[in-house]
Amino acid sequence: MTVTGLGSRLAAVRSMANLSQEAMAQRLDISRSAYQYYERGERDITGTLLLRVFQEFDVDPLWILEGDTEHGKSRRHDEITQAYRKIGLAVEHRISERGLSVTPEKKWDAIDFLFSEFLNTDALGGADHAPDTRRIDSVLGLVA
Repeated sequence: MTVTGLGSRLAAVRSMANLSQEAMAQRLDISRSAYQYYERGERDITGTLLLRVFQEFDVDPLWILEGDTEHGKSRRHDEITQAYRKIGLAVEHRISERGLSVTPEKKWDAIDFLFSEFLNTDALGGADHAPDTRRIDSVLGLVA
């Protein structure tokens, strides 16, 4: 089963890089005919090739596979962006509520730390998770 739209997304990447099919195949270290199979949607992309597209062209692999949102972004990108914003706003709110004096650098360190922790819990699985106020207070206690 081939991935619907994969070929057109590969063609879009190639077009954005202003490459011919031959040059694209060379960049991906595959034959031109193999590349043409992918671009025509006649062959599924391998994990190795997907990784090479990411490394060569900095294109989100999920977008290559799903292509369901803005050009070059996947659904996961939107979820991550929303989660980062939610954590940032929660930290700002707790700083204000508690009347803390936190430098901008320390505030962003706290946000980045909490966001990294959030990603490691894989909490983006669907439900509308609110940031844990106690955890935010704990981290802010270290930077305030």
